Amino acid sequence: RNYITFLFALSIFNFMIPGFIMLTAYQSIHQKFKKSGHYKFNTGLPLKTLAICWGPYCLLSFYAAVENVMFISPKYRMIPAVIAKTVPTVDAFVYALGNENYRGGIWQFLTGQKIEKAEVDNKTK
Repeated sequence: RNYITFLFALSIFNFMIPGFIMLTAYQSIHQKFKKSGHYKFNTGLPLKTLAICWGPYCLLSFYAAVENVMFISPKYRMIPAVIAKTVPTVDAFVYALGNENYRGGIWQFLTGQKIEKAEVDNKTK
């Protein structure tokens, strides 16, 4: 049980603090876009991605801090850790595919068809 402090620090610095920063940052971005009239901005997706990827690992870590997890197969104990380590890759896809220009470029590369883009008003208040 010498690793309890490490597990709590890992969960706090890799899950809770980034989650809090993302939540506050994306709330302020959402407020800015709401004032300017742009509502097509998904502020919850990066936070959901963080929760889905790091959540199982944090839950297993907290459970391991108070109980014995040896009844769980080592293969199953590795799954949350591997998912947590894929966060940078998943984030890259989330941010890249969230960009309309990038999606259009991928579509054009895969199909050879260019997506016609509607004119967008650049109004700011």
